[in-house]
Amino acid sequence: MKTYAIHWKSNVTGAAGTGTNRFEKEEAEHLAKELNENYPDINHEAVVLTPSAVQPAAEPAAAQPA
Repeated sequence: MKTYAIHWKSNVTGAAGTGTNRFEKEEAEHLAKELNENYPDINHEAVVLTPSAVQPAAEPAAAQPA
């Protein structure tokens, strides 16, 4: 199950965030390592997501006819 994401933090500006793509553990760890090599001013880390963050979002409510 894809329960990992890439969390990043800029060593220059301090800005940080977590990507929206989901990965399996090994894939996320490999990607974080590759990103750290290619972008040394940004620290990337594979992070496990909470169960609520992994589940797909609920379907939006249908618009009511006017």
